[in-house]
Amino acid sequence: MYLVRVTRCIHALRHLLSYTTLFLLFTLRVFADPVPRLTPQQTYQKIVQYTSWYVDESAQLTLDEIRQPFYHALFRSSNSEIGAFGVTSSAIWAHGRFVATGTDKVYLLAEFANIDSLTLYYYDHGALKMIPSGSRMPLKDRILPIPGFAFEVPVAAGEPFEFWLRARTGNAAIIPLSIATEKGLPRVFAGMYVIELAYAGVVVALFLYNLSLCLWIRDRNYLYYLGYLFFLASFVLLYLRGFHVMLGETLSHFLNMYGICFAGASYLFAIPFSISFLKGRIYAPYATRALRALGIVAWAAIACSLAGWRPITIALQELISVVAPVLFIWMAIKAYRKKYKPAIYFLIAWTLLLASIASFAVINMRLLPMNNWYFHILPIGSAIEVVLLSLALGYRYALLEREKIALQQVNLQIVKEQNALLEQKVEERTQELKESNHVKDKLLSIISHDLRTPLNNLSGLLELDDMKKLSAGELKQFSLALRQKIKYITDSIYNILNWSLSQMDRIKTRPGKIPLQEMARQIIHTYRFTADQKNIRLYEAIPPETIVLADRHQLELVLRNLLDNAIKFTPQDGEIVLGCRPEKERVEIYVSDTGRGMTTSQAERLLQETSLYSTGGTRDEKGTGLGLQLCKEFVANNGGVLQIKSEPGKGTEFYFRLPGTA
Repeated sequence: MYLVRVTRCIHALRHLLSYTTLFLLFTLRVFADPVPRLTPQQTYQKIVQYTSWYVDESAQLTLDEIRQPFYHALFRSSNSEIGAFGVTSSAIWAHGRFVATGTDKVYLLAEFANIDSLTLYYYDHGALKMIPSGSRMPLKDRILPIPGFAFEVPVAAGEPFEFWLRARTGNAAIIPLSIATEKGLPRVFAGMYVIELAYAGVVVALFLYNLSLCLWIRDRNYLYYLGYLFFLASFVLLYLRGFHVMLGETLSHFLNMYGICFAGASYLFAIPFSISFLKGRIYAPYATRALRALGIVAWAAIACSLAGWRPITIALQELISVVAPVLFIWMAIKAYRKKYKPAIYFLIAWTLLLASIASFAVINMRLLPMNNWYFHILPIGSAIEVVLLSLALGYRYALLEREKIALQQVNLQIVKEQNALLEQKVEERTQELKESNHVKDKLLSIISHDLRTPLNNLSGLLELDDMKKLSAGELKQFSLALRQKIKYITDSIYNILNWSLSQMDRIKTRPGKIPLQEMARQIIHTYRFTADQKNIRLYEAIPPETIVLADRHQLELVLRNLLDNAIKFTPQDGEIVLGCRPEKERVEIYVSDTGRGMTTSQAERLLQETSLYSTGGTRDEKGTGLGLQLCKEFVANNGGVLQIKSEPGKGTEFYFRLPGTA
C-alpha cells in the first residue's frame, strides 16, 4: 500500500509539473502578444491577428476546460485579417484581449452573417458573463441590425478586456473579428455596405434594362440572363453578404439556412443561356453535353441544401463553380473560332469570373491569407461579368438586325438564285451520267487491257494446234501453260468484277497478313510464258519471312498490272525484278525493269489523279492507261502511294510502301 501511494504521488507531481510548464509558456506567449487599442483617434480595428484560435473537433469542450493550461497552450495566432476554418462541424474558440482608452461604448463585432451560433464569455468584476448570438437568434435580440453580429462589452478605460468567443456553423466557418467604438460604427457600415450597395445598383439597372428588352424582343436568351442575374445577385447579397437580416425574421432564417440554393439556381439559368447564346449544340457539342450533366449536379445541390446537408451542398457548389466557367470558356473559344463575334464578351466575362471564383476558393481553403478584400472578390467579379454578358446580348441583337437587313437584300434576288439552283441541279445530273458512262468505259477498257495478253497467247496456242504444227510432245509441253492461262483469265475476271464493285462503293478494303514471297512467285509464274516470248528474265527478290498487311485481291491485281506493264515496255533480252526492301515498320515493294524508261514529265503525267495516259510497248502493244490508274487507287486503299523512278534508256521502277508485320 505504501508503494502504491508513493507511485500515485509521483504521477500527480508529474502532471502538476506538466500543467505548470504549459501554463507558464501560455502566459509568456499571451503577454508577449501585442494588444489592440481603441482610442478617440483609432475608433475601429481588425483584431483577428491579435487573437488566439483553437478548433475543438469534438465540439464538447466548455469554457472551464478551454481555460485549462493544457488547452490554452494549443491556441494559435492567425496570420490573416479574417479567421477562416473551412466547412467544419467543429467548434471554433477565440481568445483575445484589447484596450479602450475612451469613454464611448465599445462593440466586439463578427462581420459575417452566416454563423449559426456565437457565444461571448468574459468576466465582469469577477462574475462570468455569457452572451449568446448567431443567425438563429431572433432579430429583435440583436444589438445592431447589420449583416453580422455585435456584442456591447463593458470596457474600463485603459484596462485590458479579456474575452472568449465560441462559434459553430453549418456553413464555411468564417469569423472576421473587429472592435469599434460608437463613433467607429460608420466605418464598419461603410466596409460592409458600400461595395455591396454599388453592386446592387448595377444589378438593378441591368435587370430593368434587360427586362424591357426581353418584353420588346421576346428572345429567350434575355429570359435566361434575367434568371441568372436574379439568383446570382440573391446569392451574393442575401446569402453571402447576409442582407437577409433586413427582410424580416421568418425570411431571414429561411435564407440563412437555404440561401445557398441561389448559387445552384443561378447555374440552372446560366447553362441554357450559354448553350443557346453561343450555339453550343453546333460549335461545342461535347461541352454542351457536359454542361447538361452539370445541370443535374446543380439540381442535386439544391436538393441537398433543402434536405439540410449543407457540407455536401457547399462541396457540390464549389465543384459547379469551377467546372461550369471552364466549360463556358471552352464553348466561347469554340464559337469565336467559328467567327461568332459576340462570343468574345462571354470569353472575357467568364474568364474574369473564374479568376474571381478561383481566388475566392484558394483563399477560402487557406492556401493564401485572407484580407479585407476577401468578401468583395465575388461581388466585384460578378458585377463585371454580368455587365459584359449584357453587352454580349446587345451586340448579338445588333448582329441579328444586320442579318435581317442582309436577308431582305437576299430575298430580292430569290428568282435568280432559284434559276441558278435549277441549272446547278441539271449540271449535277449531267455530271452523274458522265461519271456513270466513264465507269462503264473504264470497266470495258480494263477488261481489254488485263485480259488481252493471256487471251492472245491462248489463241495462238490453239491456232498452232489447229494447224497441226505441234507435235505430241509440244502439246504436252504447252498443256500446262494452257491451264495456267485459263486460271489467270478466271482470276482476272474475278478481280475486275471486284474492281467494278469498288467503283460503285460496294466493296471494302479488308487488310490481312500476306506472305509476300509466295504471292510474288505465283504472279511471276503466271507471266513466265509472256516474258519468254520476248526472252525477258523475271526475278523475285523477296525474303521468305516478309509479311505485309494489305487486301490480298487488291495487292495481287496491283502486282500483276505492274509486272504486265514492265514486260510490255522492256525490250528483247531484258530483265524484270519483283522485290521488296523491308524498312522499320513498312515494306517497300517495287517492280523494276531494264526497259526504255521515261522522262520526268512523262512520269508525273502517269501519276496524275485522273490520268489515262498510255503509250505503245516495245512491240507496239496497246493500252488504255486504266491498269495503272487501278494500281494507284488500290495502293492508296491499302495505305500506300504509288511512285516512279525512271530515266530515259535506263529502265523504270514502280514502288510503294505498305505496313509490315513482325
